[in-house]
Amino acid sequence: MGNVQLFDGISPESIEAMINCFKPEKRSFKRGETILVYASSLEYLCVLTAGRAHLYCMDSEGEYALLEQYGPDDIFGEVFAMPYGDLGYAVEADSDCQVLFFRFSCIYGRCPKACAHHSQLTRNLFELSARKAQSLSVRINMISKKSLRRKLQAYFDYLSEKTGSRSFQLDQSFSQLASYLCADRTSMMRELRNMCDEGLITRQGKNISLL
Repeated sequence: MGNVQLFDGISPESIEAMINCFKPEKRSFKRGETILVYASSLEYLCVLTAGRAHLYCMDSEGEYALLEQYGPDDIFGEVFAMPYGDLGYAVEADSDCQVLFFRFSCIYGRCPKACAHHSQLTRNLFELSARKAQSLSVRINMISKKSLRRKLQAYFDYLSEKTGSRSFQLDQSFSQLASYLCADRTSMMRELRNMCDEGLITRQGKNISLL
């Protein structure tokens, strides 16, 4: 749990004390199972301790949109993306997963002992919320591009900056990437081939290099 950003700056002893106090529920999920359907109120803060998952949104007409990818130690829950109107949010397992479910009321509730580590936890939660907002802003910038090529270039530039390299591996399938960029998969794969033919990128499977 020491690698979970929610617990940054908190000692292992304090983390153990909070775990004993919050009493999170540990659940296991198989690939393809729904981990959490977001409620209209703040119910859960979840920590993915093993496996991979993703958050998607579904509108009233069944239109699907991939929003985020999660790996070990990542956090999700209604506090980061509360549903509204006709939109429904859910987290689905991409592999076998282990998840800790914290009742959000335990985290934001006033600590009777006014513990320093509880105050640090609250600060960390606000910081995580700000980072989620920044991530959303980056995605909006990508999908607002007028052409599919510019969307792909913006996404590749983001991964290059994130990894510190002009060569990187996609962290999602091409179907998921198409959904993330609000694009048709067939059209996206054709554009990727065009970018390779024009010497803009090289691609081997999910390994991309910017030229």
